[in-house]
Amino acid sequence: MSDEFTASTRTASADLPSLETMMRIRPTSRHLRAASAASLTALAVLAAGCGADDSGTSGTSDTGAAAQTAGEKPFIALSNGFIGNGWRQTMIAKFEEAAGKAQADGLISKYKVVNAPGENSATEQVAQIKSLLLQKPDALLIDPASPTALKPVIQQACSAGVTVVVFDSAIDSECAYVLQNSFVDWATYAAKPLLEGIGGKGNVIVSRGVVGSQPEAEMLETTKKILGEYPGVKTVATVNGMCDGATAQKAVLGVLSSVPKVDGVVGCGDGYGVAQAFTTAGKPVPAVTFETNGRALSYWKDNKIDNGSVAVMSDPGQSVAALWQALDLLEKRDIPKQMTFPIVLVEQKDRDTWASILKPDEYAAWPWTRELFREQVKAVQTGGAPVQPPIPTAAG
Repeated sequence: MSDEFTASTRTASADLPSLETMMRIRPTSRHLRAASAASLTALAVLAAGCGADDSGTSGTSDTGAAAQTAGEKPFIALSNGFIGNGWRQTMIAKFEEAAGKAQADGLISKYKVVNAPGENSATEQVAQIKSLLLQKPDALLIDPASPTALKPVIQQACSAGVTVVVFDSAIDSECAYVLQNSFVDWATYAAKPLLEGIGGKGNVIVSRGVVGSQPEAEMLETTKKILGEYPGVKTVATVNGMCDGATAQKAVLGVLSSVPKVDGVVGCGDGYGVAQAFTTAGKPVPAVTFETNGRALSYWKDNKIDNGSVAVMSDPGQSVAALWQALDLLEKRDIPKQMTFPIVLVEQKDRDTWASILKPDEYAAWPWTRELFREQVKAVQTGGAPVQPPIPTAAG
């Protein structure tokens, strides 16, 4: 699961949003000041003494931004602000798989992944991006630790001629391209199918996400609006689950003794932990919002839970879509500066298919091919119906 959320301006409607609403061009953000000569000097000094914690490096070309003018294939780098959960690990694995194939197909000369150490430290990620820039990549993909702290180093990259694609979170940058999922859609799909599944009446617990963040506030607002459409549903408790199963388990377990019968828990991908809390308390598992990883989906399947539960999270396959976006930008194709791609929603009808192909800690990801990416971009540009990505198979 991502650690920096992105706010969306769309208000949830009474009905589930169609896939068309899950993709849209976002407004251009505010101007950034160009880096000073002093900061560029500091860049060289700091980066020279900064070692990289990297993985997935392939190829031998080190010509970087000069590759395009020299007729060589581009060098793609990815900076990831945090690697400490299954969502991020799935995101990196999907990128490395796609980038390795792109290299074998002659589309790129090499690729490099740098995972910043620590707990989502923007300072550490900035230092490692500076180190990456000395290696002269043609394109830099960033899953950022902060929507603001990386702005100066992103401007430095752009000023050096590097194509920058930020994914999984917004960045207030004029020069970066942004590709992300809609967190309002996430909140909507986490609540509405579940409330419909319990018949639109009963008692629910709301498990909030990363409290204090702007996106979580908007997700909570969306959840409250949807709950307001169901007068027969009563919120009996609100806990801080942080979109994390272990945290949600403790939080929910702490309130179960003081609430009446619970019919559902509206969360943001923490249902496996929530289910454990009810089991520990000796109570039946209500409808929950499961994680989209193999462990949660298999638990849902094996325990034959049929009560309105769903699984929904953002798409770790965004890293692959960002790769295709970078390559198309390097080819001077017309790409919107800001785009929103579909979240991953797993309903009961598709649960077993997903569960059969995912490892316990692997998260469901859309299989973005270059052709499918271009179809989605065209849909964004024209306002047409987006193409629903297929559920991957065991072979693919």
